[in-house]
Amino acid sequence: MELFSEIYNCYYQIVGRIIREAQDHPVTRKEMERICTDMGFYESGLYILPRLMNGEWKLLAPDSRGYRSLTGDTAAMPFTLLQRSWIRTLLEDRRFRLFFTEEQLYALKCYTEGTAPLWNPEDFHDYDRYSDGDDFASPAYRQHFQTLVEAISRRQYVHISYQSMKGNRITHHYLPLKLEYSAKNDRFRLLAIPESERHSIHIRIINLCGITETCLLPRYDVEDLDFEGIIRKSYYHEPVRLLIKNRRNALERAMLHFSNYEKQTKKTDEDTWECLIYYNSSMETELLIEVLSFGPALKVAGPEKFLAQLKERLKRQAALLTREKASLP
Repeated sequence: MELFSEIYNCYYQIVGRIIREAQDHPVTRKEMERICTDMGFYESGLYILPRLMNGEWKLLAPDSRGYRSLTGDTAAMPFTLLQRSWIRTLLEDRRFRLFFTEEQLYALKCYTEGTAPLWNPEDFHDYDRYSDGDDFASPAYRQHFQTLVEAISRRQYVHISYQSMKGNRITHHYLPLKLEYSAKNDRFRLLAIPESERHSIHIRIINLCGITETCLLPRYDVEDLDFEGIIRKSYYHEPVRLLIKNRRNALERAMLHFSNYEKQTKKTDEDTWECLIYYNSSMETELLIEVLSFGPALKVAGPEKFLAQLKERLKRQAALLTREKASLP
C-alpha cells in the first residue's frame, strides 16, 4: 500500500479507525460503511470492505455480532520520512529535550538514526533574543522542569526553593498552574499558587533559572480548580492596549517580544495592528520594562494606570541621566 498517495493514505486512516472500533466491540458492515463515508470518498468502501471482510488483509474476523479485530494493539500510523526528519530536528533543540528522559531521548535518536534533520540550530541567528537565557542542558534544570511538568499534569503540590529577583531565598509549598516560555528572554517561568494562599488565589511567578530545589508532595488539588480560569481571573480588568506600526517587521518582533503573555491581536488599518495584552500585578513590572525596551514602532494607548507608570519610569530614567551627565568632568 502506498502511504504517500492521497487515496491510499486516506484508506490507511479508514482501516485504522475500523480496527480501533473493532477492538472495543464487534463492528457491523453498516458501521464500517459509515466510517468509510465519513473519512473517505464515496467509493472507499467498495475497495476496502471486501478485503477486510473476506480475510485478504487478515485484520478482522467474523463473529456472531459482526467483525472483531485480530490486532492486539491500537493501529498506529507509521512516521513518514519527513516526520522522522522533523523529530530529528527537534532532538537538536535544547528546549525539546526538557520534556523527555534520557531513555526516551535515546529511543527517539535510535528511531531517527540515519535521518537528516531539516535544519541545524547553527543555521539561525536570533537578533532580538537575549544571549543570557536559561541553561536548558543543566541536569538540575532539567530535573526541576520535569518535576514541575509532572506536578502540573497530576495537579500535585510541590516543595520549591528558589532565589527571587531581589536575591531573597524563598522556600514554600506551591500548586503549579502553568509553565510559560519567553522567546525574547529565552527563559521559562512558573505560574503557581502558594499552598497557604490557595483560597485567596494569589499567583506567584517564579523564574526556573532561580529554582534550586523541587520535590513532589503527597498532596493534590482535590478541589479540581480551573487553572486557566484562575489565571484569567487574576488579570486586571483592562488589558494593555498597544498600537503597532508594521514597519521594519515590527509586528513579528512584537509577537516574539511579548510571546509569554496572553494577548489578542487584530489589524485596525493598512499598516497598524492593535494588540491587547492581559496581565496581573505579578507581571506588571516586567511588562513595563518590556514595553519601554521595544522602541518607537509601538504606541501605548491605555489603560491610564499603565500609562502613568510608564511616564513615571521615564521621568526617573531622565533624572538619572541628568545626574550622570552633571557628574562628568
